[in-house]
Amino acid sequence: MTEQEAKLLAEPIVKAVVDCMADGNYQNLPEYADFTEGDSPALFQEFAEGYLKLNDLSHFDSYDIPCNFNPHYQNGSEYHKFEVFLWKNNKGFSVDYDLTTNGDINDLTLQMDFLFQEDGTLKAVITDIHVL
Repeated sequence: MTEQEAKLLAEPIVKAVVDCMADGNYQNLPEYADFTEGDSPALFQEFAEGYLKLNDLSHFDSYDIPCNFNPHYQNGSEYHKFEVFLWKNNKGFSVDYDLTTNGDINDLTLQMDFLFQEDGTLKAVITDIHVL
């Protein structure tokens, strides 16, 4: 599997999770992804909304809002708001998605794992949301 193929599999789920956050519908997150043990939609919401309040931000952007962050790196590489990390054991992959507010990076990153199940399905798990 390539990073691009993994992104195509993950993108609809990441979009749904980010849009739930943008709409404040955290209770709907379990429709799209599980949480790691000990986490819950309520804890996730508490942290996410607390981060907004602490940083005087009004909201998270929905998935389709373009990001205004376009740095020019010396090595010519480009910034990617959505990054895929393939697992060497081929049992899944991880995704980092940089959240934005009004098109600007707000320093909060959503992290998710995608695990291939024995029945051929893909299990999505929200593993973290944190400042990078």
